[in-house]
Amino acid sequence: MMALLASTNSPSQFTSSNCSSRWVRVENSGKIDREIERRVATMQSVIETGRLLRDRNTLPIKYPLKEVVLVDVDPTVLSDAQSLDSYIVGELNVRKLTVSSDKAKYAVQLTAKPNHMLLGKRLKGDFKKVSAAIVALTDGELSEMKEAGEREICGHVIRFDELHVGYEVKGGEGGQYAAAAENNVLILLDCTTDQDLMDEGLAREVVNRVQKLRKKAKLVPTDKISVYYTIKGKAGDLARVVGSQKDLIETSLKSSFLGEAPSGTTIIEEEVDVKGTKMVLTLVGDLPTAPGLVVQWPGSGRPSGPYLSVSYNGQTKDLLLAPSGAAPLTATELEMEVKILFDLFGRNISLSLGGSKLKISERDLSQLNGQTVTVSA
Repeated sequence: MMALLASTNSPSQFTSSNCSSRWVRVENSGKIDREIERRVATMQSVIETGRLLRDRNTLPIKYPLKEVVLVDVDPTVLSDAQSLDSYIVGELNVRKLTVSSDKAKYAVQLTAKPNHMLLGKRLKGDFKKVSAAIVALTDGELSEMKEAGEREICGHVIRFDELHVGYEVKGGEGGQYAAAAENNVLILLDCTTDQDLMDEGLAREVVNRVQKLRKKAKLVPTDKISVYYTIKGKAGDLARVVGSQKDLIETSLKSSFLGEAPSGTTIIEEEVDVKGTKMVLTLVGDLPTAPGLVVQWPGSGRPSGPYLSVSYNGQTKDLLLAPSGAAPLTATELEMEVKILFDLFGRNISLSLGGSKLKISERDLSQLNGQTVTVSA
């Protein structure tokens, strides 16, 4: 952890989900490093508030944005965020992080509304006029109230924690920003987009569809595959984007991305929707095998050799009877593979073929090629 925090060049290795302060310790020591703990806490606050702003403004994380700004008068907070700049930029999918102590530069102003539940009961008949006075408070008056903790309004002492406080960007250089203050940090998010940002976002949608297909096919990151695609109907922006963003797509997938007829063994093929445009994705490659290991082939695509299908509780999956480079499937291995496929460990199972119980110990499994075996447990 110490080595990781000393270098901010590997954001993919370090995310807000694994940087809990309870893990931040000095190497070879049981003592918590308070400085690192503080820096990580600042980073988490910036990321969480930035994500909140994305949600509020319906800006999916797959679509990059230009800038996130941290505004704080404390130079330590600004320095802490800058020290973990690459993680913040990566987690929020923005092009850059800017830090500033000048709230006025971005025309950020405090706004307030009364907490009806707290003040309505206490103020009774005066609530309406006090409520109007609270809404009319200026940024300066609210800042003074925040510092003092309370303010007299229309003859009543109103505590700052009895208000719903927010931030608004009103013109100036901050006109394109949305603002939020959570977890003791004030964050501005540039919500403007341009064609380059939209194109990158659409490319990441394509990557997302391929990754889902990889997961469906039960592939692991080390499996070597090629991805082929065909765009159906009116291609529109999608054809242009997969061409201009091909490098980004292939780098993200760590595989080739080809707009031509598939060549090789099809692992899985599926039609997907990418922002209203239909695309057929085909994953091609050979699943790795090892001596004695039975290959469990994905539910779609054509197995590359003799196989049997096994069905349990509405699910059907295929098993190769003689995987390339491996020994033929035995009766004992078939039972084990079925338990692995359907998570049936610790349960007695029986297999049937065409409604009759299958006594696999007495059968040559090659005779099951192309057959469907039903599992009962």
